[in-house]
Amino acid sequence: MESSPTAVPLTYRQVFGSRNVPQLLLAASLSRLASSMLLFVTVLYVLAEFHSAPAAGLSGFFLTLPGFLVSPIAGAVLDRLGVLRAVALDTLSSAVFIGGIALLSLGRALTEPALFTLLALYSLTSPLTAGGIRTLFPRFVPEAAYDKANALDLSTFSVIDVAGPLLAGATFTLIGPNPTLLSVAGMYALTALSLTLLRDGTAEVPVPPRQHLLRSAWEGITYLFRNPTLRGLAVSYALYQAAAGMVIVIVPVAVADWLGGGSVDRYVGLMWAIMGLAGAVGALFAGKVLRAGVERRYMVAATLVCAVAILSVSLWGSLVTLGVGLMMVGLGEGTVNVSLLSLRQRRTESAWLGRIMTVSISVNLIGFPIGTALGGAVATHSVAAALATAALLAAGSAVSGRLLIPREA
Repeated sequence: MESSPTAVPLTYRQVFGSRNVPQLLLAASLSRLASSMLLFVTVLYVLAEFHSAPAAGLSGFFLTLPGFLVSPIAGAVLDRLGVLRAVALDTLSSAVFIGGIALLSLGRALTEPALFTLLALYSLTSPLTAGGIRTLFPRFVPEAAYDKANALDLSTFSVIDVAGPLLAGATFTLIGPNPTLLSVAGMYALTALSLTLLRDGTAEVPVPPRQHLLRSAWEGITYLFRNPTLRGLAVSYALYQAAAGMVIVIVPVAVADWLGGGSVDRYVGLMWAIMGLAGAVGALFAGKVLRAGVERRYMVAATLVCAVAILSVSLWGSLVTLGVGLMMVGLGEGTVNVSLLSLRQRRTESAWLGRIMTVSISVNLIGFPIGTALGGAVATHSVAAALATAALLAAGSAVSGRLLIPREA
């Protein structure tokens, strides 16, 4: 959907009041809250049911890796089925698979292989919602409002990222393992139901000619790497995610090191809350100032802010500087993510958006597991050196964004 160069920018109130935007934000929030809770609940659940740390580790593996591997095919499915139908299929199947784990347990029929199978099935369809929700936003708002729509989307995501683990832990303690899983399954069912609130004019693009899903998925991958903007974003954001992965590991190590024991979990939780809430503020700020043509500039600048903030913590290591540094990282991250989404949406043809969203999510996140592994290895020897390395990766992300992403489509 294109807007004229003279179009008056919409306010947040006008974007939120646009047709289908509140309903879409509701569906996005329900699915993300369920997903955020599930990651933590699954580990707690397996420990309570099977009393096995290796099984808990494997549950996280089956919960995430299959979806990562099939994400290009999921993008082709989005384009083949239509985004709304695909997201509804995923959320309903997620409710069935997660609810099935609890029902098998209540019937004393749950085994580790059955658990891993249901988690893997859940994971296989999960990219449909992850990519689908962000494919729908540009179909419901004018092009000039992409930035504010993405900011509203990402700000709610940042708050949920903080609230999800807290709610998961509280729910698990208050009502127990199986009722908690059933409540997560219920959230997925409510997500599917909330999609029916979308009014006429769902802005589905024409379905492309039928072809083999693998061929369609491969075309999505080649489209991404042949598009200079998407290729540059992939490199820049992968480096940024590597820095983020390092920070995820470094923060608990740094807090434990600087505190010398005691109250580590409480302070780590506080640090993540500061960063998450700052991310919501950063996203809303970005939505206010961004417009077509300046996304690259803001993305590079915000990434540099993150690099400087991380480096400052390495130089003046303390809990206070860590909190301030993570607040600055959160503010920068909100701007980086809104810029990334808006730039990707504006420079991708609408018929390809479903495939590109799912493929991009996986390609962009490649750096995260590399960062976590690197962060653990370096932080074991020196927290300051690990933070400096993360700052260097963030600076590399800014430089690659400046050099590799074209100024114009």
